[in-house]
Amino acid sequence: MSENLELDFSRRPPNVSVAEVEGLLVFLKGKGWLSAAEIERQTEIPERRLRRLCENADGQVLTGQKGYRLFDETVTLEEAEHAANWLISFGKANIRRGVAIRRRYHSFARERRAL
Repeated sequence: MSENLELDFSRRPPNVSVAEVEGLLVFLKGKGWLSAAEIERQTEIPERRLRRLCENADGQVLTGQKGYRLFDETVTLEEAEHAANWLISFGKANIRRGVAIRRRYHSFARERRAL
């Protein structure tokens, strides 16, 4: 069985302007780690939109269990490495989950055709 697992990482979620991303970067400057809830309280940016802004910030925002922070000269190498590893691990876990769902779907479809 051949699985099509082509992944297009060049595509970005729509509906996020450069001005919005820049606004988030300005807001985060000098604030250290902030939770999504704290950012939403202060900016009225819902968490889902915050994630999209970060995805479009070209690595300028660290994310992880601590929350969100600007990747600036005050970030330690350990913080940057931890944030990168956390995101990569999260991505791998979701890819494995997606592949498992696809396998289950194909198995289910074969069984239905056999009926």
